[in-house]
Amino acid sequence: MVIMLNELFPYSFSYKNSKEPQNELPDHAHDYHEIIYVHCGKGKFFIDNRLYEMNKGDIFIVPHDTLHHAKPNNDDLITSTVIFFSAALIHNLSIDEPFSYLSLIDNMKKETDYKIQLEQSDQLFLEGLFARIDQELAEEKLGSAHASVLITHQILLELSRVRAKQNKGVGDPSKGNQDWMQQILTYIDNNLHREVTLPMLAKQALLSTAHFSRVFKQTTGMGPTAYLNKKRIFKAKEMLLHSDHTIAFIAEEIGYESIPHFYRMFRKYIGITPARFRRANKGRA
Repeated sequence: MVIMLNELFPYSFSYKNSKEPQNELPDHAHDYHEIIYVHCGKGKFFIDNRLYEMNKGDIFIVPHDTLHHAKPNNDDLITSTVIFFSAALIHNLSIDEPFSYLSLIDNMKKETDYKIQLEQSDQLFLEGLFARIDQELAEEKLGSAHASVLITHQILLELSRVRAKQNKGVGDPSKGNQDWMQQILTYIDNNLHREVTLPMLAKQALLSTAHFSRVFKQTTGMGPTAYLNKKRIFKAKEMLLHSDHTIAFIAEEIGYESIPHFYRMFRKYIGITPARFRRANKGRA
């Protein structure tokens, strides 16, 4: 069941939905945060510069403006519950303790680690909360949309506790199990300001350019050049929102020597010019 609420209430909910691989979106990002819970099935999930295995009981957190792309197995489709929500709906009151409902998302983005593996007891508890949201929205009782958001707060709190418990005495999970593709994605992320070419990446992976391009597209859903441009443009969005740097400075900082080329790429992926984007979003957190 998929429920989309109106623009004045930026929240949507998809309960126990399965998609064929051909119906999955290619690499994309959106303005809302996203929580994905895997009920069953297997696949791979690409988020930002990380590759993950998808299995029953996994939770994925995708912050807004973060590139991601799911790739379920053809013979074992993913069934998942997904919540999309705007940060504006989440309470952000300070109660003089090291917790806020959005701190989980902020910390996972900062650490570039977007997956939580749940134990069976936690799986059952979270599944109960997802079922309550589905019931609220299906029955359309008075305040059902607001009730759904309140339950989403409880989900964020529970996931924060689970992650805090799992991280006690544990090293950075993002450091382990890195294959050559993971290393390439990390390299691109760390070198957006430099010249990065297809032959350079293929050489680093010790592969021919043709084989490298083919595997890269199979993994991320797009070619290396398109991926690099998207990463650069989303970095430009962050700098336009959170700095006073000139557009020319930002273009150079993310690796574009040609200002017209930067403008073309920005319009291609965002739909408007960098200057118009900055004016329209001035003061946005």
